Amino acid sequence: MKQITLWAITLLSITTIHAQDILLKNSPFHFADATFKMSIEKELSHGKSVNFSGSVHLVEDGWNYEDEKGLASEIQLRKYVLNFKNSDSKLNGVYIAPYGRLSYFRMHDTYIHWYYEYDDLGNYSEWTVETNVKASSKSGQGGVVMGVQYIMSDVILFDFFFGGGVQYAVEAGNRFRNHHDIGAKFYTGVLPKIGFNFGVKL
Repeated sequence: MKQITLWAITLLSITTIHAQDILLKNSPFHFADATFKMSIEKELSHGKSVNFSGSVHLVEDGWNYEDEKGLASEIQLRKYVLNFKNSDSKLNGVYIAPYGRLSYFRMHDTYIHWYYEYDDLGNYSEWTVETNVKASSKSGQGGVVMGVQYIMSDVILFDFFFGGGVQYAVEAGNRFRNHHDIGAKFYTGVLPKIGFNFGVKL
C-alpha cells in the first residue's frame, strides 16, 4: 500500500511540468458505505492521463459495538479515444483504462444472541451469549474499465465508468461466512466495477 502510494505521488510530481490539466474528484455514492474517496487526474500527454484515487473507510458505533477501518488506493492509466468538443481539455470524452487497486480492511464486531426456553414445568428462562468477531483482509485487484468524462463550462466535471477485473484477498480472523454487510472486501474472484465521480477542473 505504501509503495504504490509513493509511486503514484512521484509519478504525479514528475509529470507536473508536462501536464496541462489537473482534475480533482470526489465519489459521492461511497458516503453511503461510510467511505470517503477522492481522486486526482493529471494529463500525461495528448489524450493520456493518470488517475490516482485513495479512500478511507471508518465505522465506530459504540451502541452496536461495531468497529471497521479500511484503506485503499487505486491507479488508472487512461487513454481518451473520443474527445467531446465542448471543452478545450483533452480529458473530456470517452476513455479506456487498465487499473490496479490495493486495499486493507479490518473489523471488530460483537454479536449478541438471545436464547430462551421453557422447562417441563412451564417455567420460562432466557439468556444471552456474546460472540466477538475480529477479521482482516488484504486484497489486490486488477482489470479494465471504460468511461465517459464530461466537463461543463471548462470547470465542473462528471466521470462515469464501468468494467471489471479479478480480485485476490488474503483473510485472517474468525469472520462469519454469512456476514453480508462488508461487501466484497473478503472476496476472491471476478468482480464488476462501476464508479461515478463529481469534481472540478483546476
